[in-house]
Amino acid sequence: MKNYLIAAFILVVTISATTLPSKYVSRTGHIHVESHSTYLDVVADNYQVYCEINPNTGLVKIKGLTKSFEFKLGAIDRAFNSDRFNLSEFAKFNFDGQVTNMTSIKFDKPGSYPIQVDGNLMIGSYIRKTSARGTLVVKNDGSLRTDTSFKIRIEEESVQTINQLMKQKLPSMIALDADKLGVSRDIQLELNASFRPRR
Repeated sequence: MKNYLIAAFILVVTISATTLPSKYVSRTGHIHVESHSTYLDVVADNYQVYCEINPNTGLVKIKGLTKSFEFKLGAIDRAFNSDRFNLSEFAKFNFDGQVTNMTSIKFDKPGSYPIQVDGNLMIGSYIRKTSARGTLVVKNDGSLRTDTSFKIRIEEESVQTINQLMKQKLPSMIALDADKLGVSRDIQLELNASFRPRR
């Protein structure tokens, strides 16, 4: 009987050791955003991004606050975060996605793996289907590291709305000619995050 109990204990320990956590979580993900146009380059960083990966289902969640972005051009940063530039309609951003190459990633084996994620990026009521490619690193201590990048192409109608908002809100605040303001339809994003397992 004693031998059976010891064997059962070893089996439980072995199963527990090889079971993947329910999710990996990061609360300090970093998003880098760049948009370049003829007259204005917009470069911003957000270091307070929540990221979550489920190693069993491949579900990915990313969310954060728009106001947490820091712009390289200080005048735009101050304008963007002021009461006059009301961002209540776009206060949060979310990404819900799915890892599409789960079979090629070994979450229980240290190494570097290519990762592909498809999903929806939501900024306020604006929703954009997008895909991201990058690298997922499984470390020896069981933690993860991801480095991904993706490009979003905005519809012309949305660009016109953004440019009109900028022309209304920014010139008096940063002393720029309204005719020289404008964003590109192409926005490049990079996401870097370190994850810890959560049971």
